[in-house]
Amino acid sequence: MYAELHCHTNFSFLDGASHPADMVARAKDLNMPALAITDHDGLYGAIRFYREARELGIKPIIGVEMTLDGGYHLTLLAKNDKGYSNLSRLVSQAQLRHGKGQASLDLGTLARHSSDLFCLSGCNKGEVSASLIKRDRDKAFLAARKYLDIFGGENFFIELHNNLCPGDKDICAQLAYLAVKLGVRYVATNNVHYAKREGHRLQDVLVCIKHRTTLDESHHLRRPNSEYCLKSADEMERLFADYPQGISNTVHIAEACNVTLDFSSYRFPDCQVPGGETADGYREKLCWQKVQER
Repeated sequence: MYAELHCHTNFSFLDGASHPADMVARAKDLNMPALAITDHDGLYGAIRFYREARELGIKPIIGVEMTLDGGYHLTLLAKNDKGYSNLSRLVSQAQLRHGKGQASLDLGTLARHSSDLFCLSGCNKGEVSASLIKRDRDKAFLAARKYLDIFGGENFFIELHNNLCPGDKDICAQLAYLAVKLGVRYVATNNVHYAKREGHRLQDVLVCIKHRTTLDESHHLRRPNSEYCLKSADEMERLFADYPQGISNTVHIAEACNVTLDFSSYRFPDCQVPGGETADGYREKLCWQKVQER
């Protein structure tokens, strides 16, 4: 069995090419027991995904691919409702600290809200993999050690990718070796960006729109093949034949993730207001103040 734990929907704006419902339907076709969505720096599609997955009998796992200061990526998955709450706080902080489309998270904030989350070391833009690609093994080790210290050995996994790109097998071997050296587990993901293989054409177009360029001029920006789709357990087992634990650990993580979203009532965050003010009155005052400014 295999559960995909790194998956981008169209809520990874101008990057993911499939709606959450299409991802869930494809996972159902592939007999996947569970599926995670990990959109870039946001939880915009979480509710739709959760409802669609539950309706089709797929276990929903809610995650985010966070951008850290320095531009590195990190895959985070909520283990339970407290983890989902921490994930929401991390997304909010990353978005509030920077302008639109430039969300970024510092390590201090990550550490303060790290409980009840699984952390995967990320794709080739993750600090660990990126360091290995640059042949800096010492930096890769120190980066992995840093995340291990934040999340602990039970929650931190080295993330393996094999999208049949040049160098993927070599990086996989180095990542697996690093995991053994650190005494942590590794997990295989496919860094999914579209539900079915033919979706890569739309994904290419989205990348062009994002970078305001044409298909002819965007080869260096687009992914090199159509392998970033949801794949069956058999396909993933063949790709990671040398790392069977990477496949079995996806199921281990999926079984440990149990977020229950309650839609029966609204829950608003607490907001401190100045002395002598009521929440409604202070909100009205702020609205009129901003109307004048705008």
